[in-house]
Amino acid sequence: MTQTADTATKSVFLHTKIEKKQILIFLTNHLPQPFQGSVRYCVEGTDGRVRGAMADEVKAPADSTVQLIFFDRRELHEKKELLRMELYDETGVLLQRTFADGPGLRPLKLRDPQLAVSVFLRAGRVFASVHAARFARDVTLHCADCAFSENGFTLFADETKTVELPGAKADFAGAVTATSAFDRK
Repeated sequence: MTQTADTATKSVFLHTKIEKKQILIFLTNHLPQPFQGSVRYCVEGTDGRVRGAMADEVKAPADSTVQLIFFDRRELHEKKELLRMELYDETGVLLQRTFADGPGLRPLKLRDPQLAVSVFLRAGRVFASVHAARFARDVTLHCADCAFSENGFTLFADETKTVELPGAKADFAGAVTATSAFDRK
């Protein structure tokens, strides 16, 4: 089990290990104090249809990794479904949203996520908001001569993410577009 780019800066995060028949879910706590919160698991298709969901209260001692639960890898593989996981702290704040992925799981058959991008101004700063009607893997924003506060992320069905265009002026008139793994296949 290794940290990935999306977990490298997190003090508390979920990650998976895929074995022959199972997907093992782990919680790592790098904090100097115990962590308490909850995890929501959801089995869904790439179109966002949910087949099953459950929640679990979790605890992890300071600076530790604990195994939480496991899922049948073969069933997800055969049905081409996605295991989505959301980690919340004890006050209900979402800390991480991720999904099981890797060797042993069939690559998801991606459908057009129907990405919609809008650009808006708030307090003199320029933002771009991208919405996915369906699961969108590896979403990348594009704009000539622009940088984004974040780029290269995953959106689940009916999820929206807003990022800033640092350095863009209030009179910004550029076009921002988005692509995903679906567009690059």
